[in-house]
Amino acid sequence: MNAAGVIAAFVRRDFLAEKSYRLSFALGALATLANLAVFYFIGKLFGGGLAPQLEPFGTGYFAYVFTAMAFFGYIGTGAGSYAGRLRLEQTQGTLEATLSTPLGVPALLLSMSAWNFLFATFELLVYALAGAFIFKLDLGAANWWSAGLVFLLSAGCFAALGILSSCFVMLFKRGNPLAWILNNFEGLLGGVYFPVAVLPGWLIAVSNLLPVTYAVRAFQLAVHKGAGPAMIKGDLLALAAFDLLLIPASVWLFGRAVRRARRAGTLGEY
Repeated sequence: MNAAGVIAAFVRRDFLAEKSYRLSFALGALATLANLAVFYFIGKLFGGGLAPQLEPFGTGYFAYVFTAMAFFGYIGTGAGSYAGRLRLEQTQGTLEATLSTPLGVPALLLSMSAWNFLFATFELLVYALAGAFIFKLDLGAANWWSAGLVFLLSAGCFAALGILSSCFVMLFKRGNPLAWILNNFEGLLGGVYFPVAVLPGWLIAVSNLLPVTYAVRAFQLAVHKGAGPAMIKGDLLALAAFDLLLIPASVWLFGRAVRRARRAGTLGEY
């Protein structure tokens, strides 16, 4: 079986596993709508209080947080896919068999995340439909070319962060400091739930070290103000720099982590 066939087999396996948990899927969709409703009513009550910080984006609070959550939920798939998949393979006792497939490291990583990204695309469509038909959001000013460019650069960057996170799982099984940081601080410091300008100066300095800050800001400007690539050039260059640094480093480090686990004979442990 060639690489494409192996990747398709991974996707089919993950689809069948997801299909067997229909109730979990339905509850997850309801939880997403409930979370959006919470922010909708918060926007109704307090949205005006953030007007000065929201002015650069040309939108209200709910439209801002809705767009950011949909975007962050998609690009965050890369950050969580690899470590979660590896941990699942470890606990099921299938990691060694998975790593024995005739794939190089890049193709193996693609196989492990392919279904997650397909499912995230479906969730993004649900977000879009909810925004259009339930919450009546108007995104007529969006520059979708710029938004797509931000998507592409951000997805690569967050996938690299996810691969780096999976290295900790490969080597230490439990205890993943990078995943802890990604889960607990990126949304808080990266401008997902409120503009970064709300933060005190020292936290703004910290947020400027995170790729999510540039990704969310550029995406918001592209969607709500119709910003072209020239207007968000600084954020695009920052994301491109993160990609150039993180993508090759993460793939190389993952290969090193796999080889070290094989030499130590710990692939079958969890």
